[in-house]
Amino acid sequence: MTPSRRSETGTAGQIPGDPALHYHYGEWEIARDPAHPNHALPPIRSDHRRILDIGCGMGQSLMALQLSGAVEAWGVDRDADALAAGSRLVASNIHLLAGQGEFLPFPDRSFDLVFSRVALPYMDISRVVAEVARVLEPGGEFWAMLHPPGMLLRRIGQDIRSGGVKDLIFCGGIGINSLLLHVLGRQFRIGGRCETVQTPSGMRRILTAGGLRPFSVCREPHLIVRASKS
Repeated sequence: MTPSRRSETGTAGQIPGDPALHYHYGEWEIARDPAHPNHALPPIRSDHRRILDIGCGMGQSLMALQLSGAVEAWGVDRDADALAAGSRLVASNIHLLAGQGEFLPFPDRSFDLVFSRVALPYMDISRVVAEVARVLEPGGEFWAMLHPPGMLLRRIGQDIRSGGVKDLIFCGGIGINSLLLHVLGRQFRIGGRCETVQTPSGMRRILTAGGLRPFSVCREPHLIVRASKS
């Protein structure tokens, strides 16, 4: 995703290089550090041979997984600069492509694992889930790390303390969109963006409606959902 999002690292500004890539380098540090409070990666099984990362950035999660050379991995993202930087770093079995989660550029039944780390909250989630179901093999798995409502509440609190009126108004839009997603499984673009926070029950309904079977929802320390394609 784009580096305009708030970094979860708190250290992105300390990383040398292109400032536009600070977010992605910060996320790479998180992915490589199991002790970091925001570290989370999908479990990889021996039968996961074709893997897709939606919202891959520089491919930092795919690199941190230290995949076997027998695994063919793909990542899609809208950030051309991040993809270009990552393409110079990833192994030869990792391929980074420009694309959107809502319109995946792959044939049906292409992957046995699809995952997304903190990218879905900025997408049309119902549309992405339908695409995930399309490109997964029967029996394939989906893993996603999401944004719980508490994240929005903390952001609102920060805005109130700092007097960030403009962002506070935007947070109101996120809240409305999130409520629509939770209740109706739908969301709308506000100013060209459709950011939301997600709830476990809302995600279960969206996954089921999209053709996936949710089998695990972890609330702490992160909101992580796992599902499979029947």
